[in-house]
Amino acid sequence: MENVLLHQNPHWSGNKYEQLHQREIFDRIWKKCETKHIQALTGIRRCGKSSIFRLLVNRLMDTVSPKAILFLNMDDPVYFEAWNNSSLLYNIIEAAEKITGEKVQYLFLDEIQTVTAWEKFVKSVYDSNLFRKIFVTGSNSSLLQNDYSALLSGRYFVDTVYPFSFRELLTINGISNNYELLSRKPEVLRLFDDVLQWGSFPEIMQIADREIRSDLLKSYFDSIVMKDCIVYQKISDVPTFRRLLLYMMSNIATLFSYKSLAGAVGSNENTVKKYLQILIDSYIVNDVFNFSFSQKETARNLHKIYSADNGLINALSYRFMDNKAKLLENFVFTELCKQGWDEITFGNRNGECDFVLKKDTNFQAIQVCYELTPENEEREWRGFSVVDGQISLQRKIVITYNQSRQFNDIEVIPVWKYFGL
Repeated sequence: MENVLLHQNPHWSGNKYEQLHQREIFDRIWKKCETKHIQALTGIRRCGKSSIFRLLVNRLMDTVSPKAILFLNMDDPVYFEAWNNSSLLYNIIEAAEKITGEKVQYLFLDEIQTVTAWEKFVKSVYDSNLFRKIFVTGSNSSLLQNDYSALLSGRYFVDTVYPFSFRELLTINGISNNYELLSRKPEVLRLFDDVLQWGSFPEIMQIADREIRSDLLKSYFDSIVMKDCIVYQKISDVPTFRRLLLYMMSNIATLFSYKSLAGAVGSNENTVKKYLQILIDSYIVNDVFNFSFSQKETARNLHKIYSADNGLINALSYRFMDNKAKLLENFVFTELCKQGWDEITFGNRNGECDFVLKKDTNFQAIQVCYELTPENEEREWRGFSVVDGQISLQRKIVITYNQSRQFNDIEVIPVWKYFGL
């Protein structure tokens, strides 16, 4: 165990972590470090939660001894005895303090969902003021939604981490203002084309070889499905689960009902609802509802599925490689999620509006069209009327690959400009 602790905590030597990229979410998390509240980060595996931990460790090292900061990746098999006995975490912490000769002040617990009843341990050390701050990550949105989690009520903040946003990728590539965005447009378009196909997982974006990228994305996918779905949720009917997953990832941004989904995979509505929720909890897919002011009506209406990242679509479903319209729509959805809208739905009533966005009492509507043509532009304009009569829209936007114009009160904006500013 000593070797693993040393390996997971190289900052104990006094050297900060290098080759890390700043994340937009960092300042919001750092601001809350002054409070005692537990900081939880959730999000799909490999999206950068551990890297944000390391960014926090780097900042903390400016004010406290590096040996007072303990990082534990609970996914490591060396901690397997603690997976079913959270009290053994005390022993691990004591072992770390023996190595460093210092008391732990800041505790980072990565992939904490592997530890059964971890909430009991965290509540105990929180209430006894054993640490100045506790940080946890998990790859499941239900991390703080079970019976044990009620123990932590009022004691934590939770933030969702996503793979790199397009704006973060632009910044990494030295494009950080409007002048650079416009003057380096060919470079911006090349970067966008890359993200459209391969997604924006941090590690993927650092690899140039296409074959290695593809293999790594498949590895990500298999790991997420196996660890966070099949094993964690104890799924017994694995063939049906995989059939459902493949069907959904091959039909991104396509309308469906639970009944039609059950028929497509040869199952029943209750099973597909259960399995779909497991995939949603693991951040693999998102289930988007039809817009309605009535919650009951919304529940009865059609749905759309979007993937957490474009790279996962192409890792599993090769037929999407040339379907740029669907890939663009999925990309737009993931970027909207990263912007933090209160609610993202779609409109479907005598026509379709791709996205209806809500923040507080303000609404916007977005249509996604890879290329506007005389043949399709009337359909795109008409999509706004689906919801325009029900709500007052603050903005009406058509997002395209690379077209700009104004049509009455409708803005046509290139995707790279809309998400790059």
